Amino acid sequence: MRITFELPAHLEEKVRESMARGDTVAVCQLLADALAPTVESLMLASQPPLSDEEFEALADQLADETAADRGPNAKPLSDYAVSREGLYEDHL
Repeated sequence: MRITFELPAHLEEKVRESMARGDTVAVCQLLADALAPTVESLMLASQPPLSDEEFEALADQLADETAADRGPNAKPLSDYAVSREGLYEDHL
């Protein structure tokens, strides 16, 4: 299996510096940290899709957690806040 990932320029520089110093531990740690997001996405992609019941249970759990975090006095967002104009007003 071949896995390809982009190493940001600043990390590539750190890897090269660590290699020049012969610091194997630092090189391994830098590469492991850089590879972690790719591994996570591969793991998520290999999971089977949720059944309708599993999805509903997960959505209900998320809604309950969100409601608990907002508290009893939270106000709903305005129609403008969730409109296209409201979402992109900073980008006009």
